[in-house]
Amino acid sequence: MSTKTGAAGEFIVCSSILQLNGNWKIVHTPQDRIDVLAFDDAFFLRISVKTSRINNDADGRKPSYHFQNGSGSKKKTLPNAGEIDIVAHCFLDDRRVGYYATEEVRQYSQRRALHYACAPSFEQDTWDRAVQIVQGRLR
Repeated sequence: MSTKTGAAGEFIVCSSILQLNGNWKIVHTPQDRIDVLAFDDAFFLRISVKTSRINNDADGRKPSYHFQNGSGSKKKTLPNAGEIDIVAHCFLDDRRVGYYATEEVRQYSQRRALHYACAPSFEQDTWDRAVQIVQGRLR
């Protein structure tokens, strides 16, 4: 994936968070693992953005989004809750985002069907669930 693709995904995530219920503010902070900080009056969240375009595999699989959740150039590691609170999957071609608490991300690679993120409430529903899990961890 190109740097431009990753940056596009990060800005889509920023836009998505600003449209969610609540008084969320964001800071785009592209670093090694944290791409966006989101905060309200109560707390802040460290967000890692993973962006995918529709993948038309030559091996006969159906077109899908394929997310690489691991980080690191030599040895891939899954996100951990000590560094990242939420992993955002940006479905670039649909301009949609799914949010997952770090604890929910247990695979290095995930494929999602083309219409996985198309429900109108998908972004708000996944955000609410992820924030609830993170709040439970922080208490």
